[in-house]
Amino acid sequence: MAATHFADRLVERIDATRSLLVVGLDPELGQLPPELLDGVDDLASAAAAAARFCRAVVDGIADVAPAVKPQSAFFEAFGAAGLHALEAVTAYARAAGLLVVEDAKRGDIGSTMAAYAAASLGRVTVGGRELPVHDADAVTLSPYLGPESLQPMLDAADAYGKGLFVLVRTSNPGSARVQGLETAEGRVFEQVARLLDELGAERRGDCGYANVGAVAGLTYPDDARVLRALMPRAFLLVPGLGPQGGAPEDFPLFVNDDGLGAVPAASRAVAGGWRAQRGGDVEGRIRDGARAAALSLGELLQRPLAAAGKWRW
Repeated sequence: MAATHFADRLVERIDATRSLLVVGLDPELGQLPPELLDGVDDLASAAAAAARFCRAVVDGIADVAPAVKPQSAFFEAFGAAGLHALEAVTAYARAAGLLVVEDAKRGDIGSTMAAYAAASLGRVTVGGRELPVHDADAVTLSPYLGPESLQPMLDAADAYGKGLFVLVRTSNPGSARVQGLETAEGRVFEQVARLLDELGAERRGDCGYANVGAVAGLTYPDDARVLRALMPRAFLLVPGLGPQGGAPEDFPLFVNDDGLGAVPAASRAVAGGWRAQRGGDVEGRIRDGARAAALSLGELLQRPLAAAGKWRW
């Protein structure tokens, strides 16, 4: 029987692909192969090109990565057609066996957050029927309106076997001005981490990990041990590898001794692999380039994990 708890499904995918990598889907038009832009002259055709690109990336990495992370902003930029493309890409990725983390960084309260939760993870009742909307497997959230802002998403995650990744220690250079502020009970991000550990305590799957995870940037490795100690059973979504300055050698600091508990996120480093390909049709170059880049990145991460005794296989 297939696992229904998000963390259990994530562990299943990690073991099936022997990979921890989450591949970002950020279809900015300027990053797409020029051939995909032939005839693109309005929002609908731009959204179609973005979806075509993302589907080719999915084809390339479906058996070598456990999950993809579409950034909703790049789809929303194309208007209604972009939202349709986001839903289509999400469905395509899930049909390929990938888990989908919708990177939306939502944060609100009350009925507004409930609507966000229904759109990303849950269902909308229409005519007596519960209908899925985006139907992602997980979503990224901002916690800075307090715990009540997370509750609607928690309810949806619990009801439908989905997961959350809450911003805790983000990879951008200016994050410390808020997240790193000292309080009587430690830094702000430490307090958020404690909150998430509390929320996840009763939400663990058979694998021992909770469906409440955290976003923790690879660019701040000095904080990794603190975060790992405060959230021992949370999966950490770890952006910042490569262009943002995060070093592969630091990734094992975010990983538990079982080789689990953290998944690195890479977007352009994988989706931009088409640039290294020559010849063939455009979809083939995107597909093959993404696959080669994902495998290369996996090998780059394997070495420090193995050296730290945290390579799971």
